[in-house]
Amino acid sequence: MPMIQTNPADTEIEALVRTGLYQNRDEVISDAIRNLLLNNKNLRLELAIELFKADEVSLGRAAEIAGTDRWEFQDILHQRRIPIIIEAESAEAMDRDVARFFGKEQ
Repeated sequence: MPMIQTNPADTEIEALVRTGLYQNRDEVISDAIRNLLLNNKNLRLELAIELFKADEVSLGRAAEIAGTDRWEFQDILHQRRIPIIIEAESAEAMDRDVARFFGKEQ
């Protein structure tokens, strides 16, 4: 009878859950990823860039994930030729907002 091979990581995850230190498999994986990112600056940077490119986080949040300030993160994006698209209201909409703010609605 052939022996069924299991993924060693699955065995270890299940053992960690059995210790009672984690409530379930997802908690083990979340903790493992958190520690992996905590100890690997390059991995955090790549994650931040990917999340930013996918429009899943803002520029500021991506910089925070990468462990840089916003300006350094922008420089990295520029070096990699990754565009930073800034969305803004039309000039007319901004004029209306300013007029409304100063009580001069049109």
